[in-house]
Amino acid sequence: MRSRRPVGVTILALLFCLNAGVYLLLTGLAIVSPGSLIALLHRLSPSGLGPETIHSSMGRFLPFYYGTMTVVTSAMAVGFWRLQNWARLAMLAMIALSLAFILPELRPLLQAPTAAAMSLTLVRFVLSGLWLWYLLRRSVRSAFRQPAAAEGVV
Repeated sequence: MRSRRPVGVTILALLFCLNAGVYLLLTGLAIVSPGSLIALLHRLSPSGLGPETIHSSMGRFLPFYYGTMTVVTSAMAVGFWRLQNWARLAMLAMIALSLAFILPELRPLLQAPTAAAMSLTLVRFVLSGLWLWYLLRRSVRSAFRQPAAAEGVV
């Protein structure tokens, strides 16, 4: 009897697919209109917490970064869709990194708190925790270990 793909895993596959599309658009924006890209990143970075600083520091490397991330997130989408355990393990590693990178951001946040920055940090923390809990659940782990998962058949 074949196991069904857990709903949350399907959602993750679709989110990674959407993420790949966003990275593809950012790649195009970085090539065609770098100024518009910087303005967009600034709007996404309340109080300097967010992608603006690190992405702006990449300079001419930015389109290559976005292109690479398009490929990586596309691979993650396919991995989750096909229930490949490497995708689940990679996601767990990304969650751990996200949680680790939140810690150094807490001090500046507490020194000059803004509602937007505090909200963004709280959302990142809560989402990371929820996905970590979900991917470590026994039913999800077992879905990735089914024989059908190895073949990509669900």
